[in-house]
Amino acid sequence: MPDLSDTPAAIEALYREVVLEHYRNPRNRAPLVHPSAESLVVNPVCGDQVRVEIELKDGRIAEVSARARGCSIAVAAGSVMTELVRGLEPAKARALGAHAARIAHGEPPPGEIDARLRAFARVSTLPSRQRCATLAWEALEETLRAAD
Repeated sequence: MPDLSDTPAAIEALYREVVLEHYRNPRNRAPLVHPSAESLVVNPVCGDQVRVEIELKDGRIAEVSARARGCSIAVAAGSVMTELVRGLEPAKARALGAHAARIAHGEPPPGEIDARLRAFARVSTLPSRQRCATLAWEALEETLRAAD
């Protein structure tokens, strides 16, 4: 079990564990057969891009795909996002995205937040990489808006 304290060493270790694992083995990258909506978000500063597709059923995100091209942070964030939002109602997924943005910008994560999301607290010390950590969440938000 990873150390869930907020010490710099613990956050660094969690970041390396989560980001490297999800970068090397990204989850949920296959295009969806019947997406309800999709969007592509590009960071013009670095060229990272994330395409998100969702399939909504019974008011929940039944399926989600994120295909990220770019740095390890963007790819890992897309992979983590897909794992965390599957099965959620759109409002809960949006709330999780808001937590992700706050964490990436240096606000302390709520104690009950998933460790995979907590790992991105490390990018708060890297201002040029903060958007890399939130790009998939931005794409998810656009996709959810398109599905409304």
